[in-house]
Amino acid sequence: MRSWPISFWVFATTLPLFAGNVLPPDLGNGRPGLSIIYESSNEYCVFVDEALEKSWKSGDDWDADYRFGPIKILAESNFGSEKLDPNNIVHYNTKDLFPFNEQTVFTGDGFFGAKWFPRETLVFSANSAGLLLSKDVYALARARYGLMTNQWFLGKIGTNIFYWETENPAKVYFRSANDEHPIYYFKLPKAVDQVFGVKKAVSFNKDVGFCVLRKLSWFEVFENCGTAQAQPTFIEFSLKNAKH
Repeated sequence: MRSWPISFWVFATTLPLFAGNVLPPDLGNGRPGLSIIYESSNEYCVFVDEALEKSWKSGDDWDADYRFGPIKILAESNFGSEKLDPNNIVHYNTKDLFPFNEQTVFTGDGFFGAKWFPRETLVFSANSAGLLLSKDVYALARARYGLMTNQWFLGKIGTNIFYWETENPAKVYFRSANDEHPIYYFKLPKAVDQVFGVKKAVSFNKDVGFCVLRKLSWFEVFENCGTAQAQPTFIEFSLKNAKH
């Protein structure tokens, strides 16, 4: 076991966003539909896409979208319901939120082919002061969970942290947040091109799900008239089927 006596927040530059709204203490529980629209420190909306949570299943598109609702707003600043009108011409950029720990979540953006990481990240945390922001989830993960420089954090579900390694793009590794060993992994399907983060599974017989970008088959590309080569896809796994 590796000890980390120094608070990992020392390694992050944080900014208080608001103190009025109280986010749930289990903000980082990994629920599938949790998302944020973030325009600035004074203009944002944290919400849950309830429609996505109710109907989501393995193989579906994981991108949340406030326009398809219904949604449940957990906190907002200068972003009332009038701005979230689905008929509004302006379509805001929705970012999915992945769990860092019980009270902390992060985003991960970027489509860079095989050079996935580091992604552009934003880290939000619920505490007594409100929501805090950092721009580097990887520095936090190295400080808090002891990840190495070639290991890229994907999220934490329960007591396990999930990550990807530069040398092994076809695998997602996980281990206890408190121990370096033992280490387990899932082998990703060949069609998976990128991994964005981990969330709780929605299928009753699965444990975790990964938000990935899946390369389309030639037939699917043909069906889309060549307009898309890949699509966001949610794939689920059972922990008991992981390899050691």
